[in-house]
Amino acid sequence: MSSSISEARGRLDDLPLHVSDALPVPRRPTFVVSVEWMVQHAVPLAGVLGAALYGVLRLSYVFFYLQLRATPEEVGYGYVQILAGQLVGALELVLLVTVVFFCSTLLVRSASRLLGSLLHRHRVRSRTTGSPVLVTMALRSAGAALGIVLLGLPVVAWAEGSLAVQGYAVRNVYLIGSIRLPVLAVAAVPAIVTEADTDPNRPGSIGSRGCLLYLGRADGQAVFYDVSTHESLRLPSDSIVISLQNTSELPLGC
Repeated sequence: MSSSISEARGRLDDLPLHVSDALPVPRRPTFVVSVEWMVQHAVPLAGVLGAALYGVLRLSYVFFYLQLRATPEEVGYGYVQILAGQLVGALELVLLVTVVFFCSTLLVRSASRLLGSLLHRHRVRSRTTGSPVLVTMALRSAGAALGIVLLGLPVVAWAEGSLAVQGYAVRNVYLIGSIRLPVLAVAAVPAIVTEADTDPNRPGSIGSRGCLLYLGRADGQAVFYDVSTHESLRLPSDSIVISLQNTSELPLGC
């Protein structure tokens, strides 16, 4: 009798103290976890992303105008101008590249799955399109797009600045010719400059220079780059007349 009671007590000791201890804890869907993570970190990530894009835009403008012996502030691109005019365009560029990467990855995965099922004559069990897979693909595409934009903008700016030094006109930098998405609002435009109160043909006057690129203006000063002498000029904008030329490059001989 006592042995039966001891065995019964042993079985009771083995039972869970709470009902919840006996039930398995349900796993939360990966999609829900991903969405909650994005919501919790959206504001910090947006701040970091904005700061990174602004830094890259600033560096890109410096790379372009440094070759023309000027600074972004001298031609009218300060902190506010870059934020107001170019940060939105940079975000649009990141979004566009993300969409391209996402669609390309989805197409490649679908094609590989279809080819694998045809070759092996059986249905592949792994999932190609579910919500968790799509979220992961979107995050990876966004990361790759951000990296390409952060690395690509300074390179493009330096290349465009090199063209301007050789006498080619630069009127904004677009993604590609058919998509008018502005990437950088830089400018180096062929211009004819005359002084308002002197003879433009007088030797040594600004009007005698025929290889000028107009870069911009700020604080009442217009900034030019002379391709023939490789020097930067700063003139009071109220004492000169600027005629921008609708050409793709400066005349031969510059």
